[in-house]
Amino acid sequence: MTCLAVQALVTVIYKENDMSLKLQLNLTQNACDLQICEDYWAFNNKSDYIAHVEALCRKYGISTQKLFKEVGQCFAYLDDVRCDYCGYICPVQHPADIPYFRSKSNWICGVCEYDMQQAYYSR
Repeated sequence: MTCLAVQALVTVIYKENDMSLKLQLNLTQNACDLQICEDYWAFNNKSDYIAHVEALCRKYGISTQKLFKEVGQCFAYLDDVRCDYCGYICPVQHPADIPYFRSKSNWICGVCEYDMQQAYYSR
């Protein structure tokens, strides 16, 4: 697979009851970076997060700074949680965000929430 093909890749890495987390790579990331991101997001929220991070750093021979730099460049989102008003997908920053956002009965993105506040205060 060429780097160009990897750059356009969106991958499902967490699937439970037809709900999934998807990743979209930054244009500067390659196949190795994708694997790091997939492994990071595979954290199950039931084990030790610090141990998970340390194990990934050992596995790839990288520092925690490098790990979080790569993970931070990859856009992670839930395709089954969408804004109630505009339909935007729900971005996640950390594995702990997944059960939190899925537990909410509804979700409003930051843009719609801001617009609603502006409309309320401009009355």
